[in-house]
This record gives sequence, structure tokens and C-alpha cells, in this order.
Amino acid sequence: MGTQPSAFDLFCGAGGLTEGLKRAGYHVCWAIDHDAAAVETYQENHGGHAIEADIRKTDPAVDGPDIEPGELDLLAGGPPCPSFSTIGRSKLGSLEDRSVDDDDRNVLYLDFLRYVDHFRPRAFVMENVPGMLSDTATVESGTIQESLPVGTEQETERHPVGEEIPIPEIILDEMASLGYTADYFLLDAAQFGVPQHRERLFFVGRRTGETLPDFERWRTHREPHRREREQPMTIRPELKDGDTAQETLGEDHPGSLPSFKPDRKQRQPYLTVADAIMDLPPISPEGEMPPSQATEYTLPPISPYQEWVRNIPDGDCWEDQPLRNHEARWHNHLDLSIYKLLGHGVGWNIGQVSTEIQPYRDDIFPDKYKKQNPAQPASTILAHIQKDGHMYIHPTEARSLSPREAARLQSFRDTYWFPESRTNAYRLIGNAVPPRLGEAVGTAIKEVVLGSDD
Repeated sequence: MGTQPSAFDLFCGAGGLTEGLKRAGYHVCWAIDHDAAAVETYQENHGGHAIEADIRKTDPAVDGPDIEPGELDLLAGGPPCPSFSTIGRSKLGSLEDRSVDDDDRNVLYLDFLRYVDHFRPRAFVMENVPGMLSDTATVESGTIQESLPVGTEQETERHPVGEEIPIPEIILDEMASLGYTADYFLLDAAQFGVPQHRERLFFVGRRTGETLPDFERWRTHREPHRREREQPMTIRPELKDGDTAQETLGEDHPGSLPSFKPDRKQRQPYLTVADAIMDLPPISPEGEMPPSQATEYTLPPISPYQEWVRNIPDGDCWEDQPLRNHEARWHNHLDLSIYKLLGHGVGWNIGQVSTEIQPYRDDIFPDKYKKQNPAQPASTILAHIQKDGHMYIHPTEARSLSPREAARLQSFRDTYWFPESRTNAYRLIGNAVPPRLGEAVGTAIKEVVLGSDD
């Protein structure tokens, strides 16, 4: 399938993981998701190889792409968050006969493994939420592998009835039963050049060999030192050093975005909210002055991240580049007043707000207000941002973040367009894998697993 390693993206969403894998050098040639808005956004940015379908109703041998088992390099995807209470038997071996109507989201990861079982990729990566680490399941039958396919290459551990087993260990057992060496890794996106603290769990497996990436070695960013905290934004070197062009400084200079390579001698301080969004023109919920939507830049990029995220083609001027998805949502005057009261990085639970100004009943709406701190990475961008935006208040403007600002904090470049309603765009952005984190994971797998598994 060409000189680039091939990849599929299951549960592809708006395409954040695909974007990262493409930056890492993969040819992502097939993707699937059941969400029409997600597939439309994916196709707008990556082409028509994504299909809209319920993966539970698909047969990889019939509905999947035309590639022989064993030829695929990487199978990637992020099944929706599972939550488990009990396990009767492993459902992997009975997936062909199960009823979609009787199923729910907590077994969708098994559909991911069903595709692994059919395509036999050289490697896979499955992304999920860190909350899975604290989930356990109670074994109700004698083993958790009674229904696994006959003739699997590895025997999984047997567990007695009533034993509480961590969910990740159950998943690793099922991956091992398919003949894969696998492990899971908890990664914070901020350590890989995303201006946001966002922890995600990645299961990585390989078909042959034992060595898996040590992602600690691939980190590019770190907690800042005390003196670095005093500078809320990194300034582009050519602005700071006169006629010294950034291109001459090299990719490991503090004024540029580092590439992904293991064991770098120096790691840069975390990227901050100011690094990411403070060049964008002001907008206002009132829609007067400033306007509610901005479609043009008014300032050049100030930080290296801003220059990278704008993705201006060589020879083009920043003033000629269109700006999309930068629109303010409406807020009532009480919310706007509360926004102004908050200091940088300050958060309130609704129940902590004075009853005289409290807008909601705290027993019904356990929500939070939080103004993002410009000198730190953003807090985790979640799909909840589509609801009201109280947890994502702009550092200097009395409003919540725009979709474009949220996308930047997820490491989507400005050329990545979300052709959806504002509410849908928020949801798709919040659910996405940060592309730069996907690039880091994809690069490590390509070098450590695919590079040695010939």
C-alpha cells in the first residue's frame, strides 16, 4: 500500500487521531464512525475514505477495505468510553452472533478487537479515558476467555468466580489471546506539545516481538521552572532577536516546536493558553464591538505555536488567510458578570457562588465556572463544552472559548475546518484525540514497532 505505513481509524470522530497519524507519516486509507457530523468533518479534512456506519453491524471481511489480513501496518481507534459492572464471559468469540439491539457502548472495544482479529495488523493502538484504570469487573463464569476463538496463539490467565479484575487487565488478556504483545500507557497531552492538560489511556500492541515504545522517552515538554513561569508566553525568536530568523535556529530551539524523537537532551516548558490563542481577534457575545464572529486575523502570529497552528503556506501572507470557526456563543448578563469576577485559573462550583447571584440550583446543575489561566496549559477540553462553556472562560474576555480556540488547545491547526453548527463543532472538538498527541504515539510506534518488525 505504498512506501508509507498503512493505517485504519476506527471510531474516527472528527479525525484528530488520523490527523496526528498523517503528520507521523502514515497513509490513513480507511475510517469509520456512526456520527454523521463527525464523518462530514472528517471527509472535509481528509477525503472520502471515511464511511458512516454502526461498526456493530459491519463485517470486516465484507464491509471493510480490500486488504488482505496481515498486510495492514496499524489499526487505530478510540472506542467510546466503556463502563463495566460485571463480566459473564468474554464476548469476543460471540460477536458475530450478538444482537445490536441488546448491545451497548461498554463492549464497543470488542468490535475494535474483532477488526484486529480479522486484519491481523502489525500493530494497533486503542485510545480511551483514564477512568478505566479504576474500573473493575466481577467474574461470573469460571474464566474470562471461554468464548475466545479456538486455536488462539496465547492462553489467557484463568480467574475464579467472584474475583474483581481491573478492566485494563481484562482487555490485555483478550489482546494476548489474539497473539499480540500489548500494554497500556497513561499519557498527558501537555508533555507532547499540546497546550492542554489532557490524560488519555493508550493500549498498544504488536503482532511479533516483545518491545513496545517507552513513551516517557518521547516527551517534548515538561513542567516549567520558576523563572519560566514568569514569562506567560514564548515570543517568536525573530520578534525577540531582531533579524534572527526562526528557521535558522533549528527545531529544538526554545522558540520552535520540537519534532518527536526519543531521549532529547532538553525538553521545553509546557505550552500555555497564551501561547495558543492570544493572537486571535477579540469577539463578543453581544455581537457589536467586538463582533460576535471574526473571519480575518488582525495580528501576526506572536508565539511559535501560533505560527505553527496557523499553517500559512510558504509565500502567503498571514493577512490573506481566512479564519474559520471563531465565533462567540451567547451568554446572559449574569453569567458574563460572574465571568468578570473570576481571576485567572480560578474555578467555582455553582454551589460556592453567593445565593444572590447564583444562576442555577446546585442540586440540579453540578456545574463549574473556570477562567483559563493564560500562563498555564488549559484544563481538559471535554465534549461538555457544547453545553454552556462555563468551565472554559477566556482569560481576558468575558465569554467562553470559541470553537477555534478550543480546537487550538486540542492542537488542531487553523486550516482544519469544522463545517458544523457551533454546538456540534464543540462536541466534535471535545471528543477528539489531540492531533499532536496522536502524532507522538504514531511516531513512536512507527520507529519502535514497525521499524523493527520486518
